[in-house]
Amino acid sequence: MKNTIKLATLSALMLTNIFATVAFAESENSGFLGDYSALSEAQDTAGDKVMRYVNPKFTSAEYQAVIIDPVQYYPAPKPTDQVTTSTLTEISNYVNKGLNEKLGSKVTLALEPALGVARMRTAITAVAANSAGLKPRDLVPIGFLISSVKGRGKEVVIQIEVEMVDSVTGELLGASVRKGVGAKLASKDAKLSLKDVQPLLDKWIDTGSSFVAERLK
Repeated sequence: MKNTIKLATLSALMLTNIFATVAFAESENSGFLGDYSALSEAQDTAGDKVMRYVNPKFTSAEYQAVIIDPVQYYPAPKPTDQVTTSTLTEISNYVNKGLNEKLGSKVTLALEPALGVARMRTAITAVAANSAGLKPRDLVPIGFLISSVKGRGKEVVIQIEVEMVDSVTGELLGASVRKGVGAKLASKDAKLSLKDVQPLLDKWIDTGSSFVAERLK
């Protein structure tokens, strides 16, 4: 049994990579988790820095199954010509499928709340452009913001927040925040596609599943 995506935040921007990482800033919290005060810096299995909280009670001795709620956007997305409704749906469906397959291969999945069952809530949340001078008030509360960065073209910045709670009592069992940068778009008018963020999402799903499996085995 194992489950809690304690995904998180990466620190330094690796500008030369197709999926760079971005530093975590408290002012950029979306509000999805409600309380971020318990989060602290850690490392995932890939060696990336994360912001994470884990309740000592979240072990296989206490929990034997997990409900995985459908991935949501928080706040609700506002599609554009460049970030369309179909693409947003495709991305959330991809994360849903990945979580259920990866975590489902390592933990027992449940459909209803019960004693010993945890509930995982995942959201693609507010993101910030990767450009100098952007203030916290400029955060865009849609799943993605495509930013124009001088000398680098347009990049996709994505942030994911995860919360694990007791399915019956609602007690917080764990939480995490992760932010990263996907591929550069081909042109300033190019439409966002799943492939632009797919390698980043694959990495997060894999490292999150590994962390959960290690803790709850």
